[in-house]
Amino acid sequence: MKKLLYFVEKTHPLLREIIPEVVNFKDSYLHEMIENMCFSILPEQIEKAAGGFKSAAGMAANQWGIKLRVFLFTPHGSETGKGCEVMINPSYTPYLRENESEPKLNNDLEGCFSIPFTAGLIERFDAIKAVYFTPKGEKIEKIFEGWEARVFQHETDHLNGKLFDGCLDNFPGPHCVERVVFNNKQEMQEYWTNVVRPSRGEKYKSSRL
Repeated sequence: MKKLLYFVEKTHPLLREIIPEVVNFKDSYLHEMIENMCFSILPEQIEKAAGGFKSAAGMAANQWGIKLRVFLFTPHGSETGKGCEVMINPSYTPYLRENESEPKLNNDLEGCFSIPFTAGLIERFDAIKAVYFTPKGEKIEKIFEGWEARVFQHETDHLNGKLFDGCLDNFPGPHCVERVVFNNKQEMQEYWTNVVRPSRGEKYKSSRL
């Protein structure tokens, strides 16, 4: 039976821990937790778990207090039918596209279920070469660009014990150019609805990781 998972607090030590790699891809606990994660990322379940947003662009296992090097990749929203890819033991390197002599960096706003009432302007690689494994143990290598590259980096950071505003709190983390803190959930949701979404268009409306 699928189990609803609940988000741990920002102060939970597992959010600052480097999660070890999965070794046994036949482990029943691994597959049980993946099933629970895929269930819990659905918008109706996020609402039951009192998540800060209605949909997610991705979610790492340790955000639910699960010590597995696994995240769900849902860059265009976690609604049913939009696709939910399970990525195990993820890693990445910056990717140089044609005519590029150095990796391109972009700043964009991110939200996070593990950092309540907060948005961050985060610098990340615009293109990466990602490596990960499927639940069956199949190795995948893929080039991600733009928003999908950002989501992959954000979720991999989680599994490396990094939050997007970590560098501002004397913890490891990406370069956080600016941190915006809201007074309550309503103020935060109005910011995403009225400021962030119109600037991105429909494709990038799911900005919560």
